[in-house]
Amino acid sequence: MAHSIHTLELRKTITAPGADGTLEIREFRSLVGRGNLEPDPKDHLAELEGIDGGDPSASRAIQPGTYLFTQVPYPDAAEDRIPAYRSAAEAIWLEALWRGVSLKNDRILVRTLSEDGKTVFQVFREIAPNP
Repeated sequence: MAHSIHTLELRKTITAPGADGTLEIREFRSLVGRGNLEPDPKDHLAELEGIDGGDPSASRAIQPGTYLFTQVPYPDAAEDRIPAYRSAAEAIWLEALWRGVSLKNDRILVRTLSEDGKTVFQVFREIAPNP
């Protein structure tokens, strides 16, 4: 699946659920180490230890900052969701490499939202400030 990756300067916190159509925000992490140019595909998206990334009732937020992000149609089948999130996370990682930008941390935020009667998901990775 091809992903269009964009830079977003988020000025307001996004919370779930939200009046803006946000249904949930899930938090994952990347296990890809700095300098690893050939990571195992599964390392692009891992559940956080001690936090159930799948609990939609958990309160999560995306804080203001500068992010690389992509938006993708939400998979209908539950078994297709994690592979779709992983593919998007990998695409963002590759884009960061290509642009020569550093990712601020290992956090991957997945936002599910209803937009114009359709459900989509967005994957966010925060960019580190330039030195």
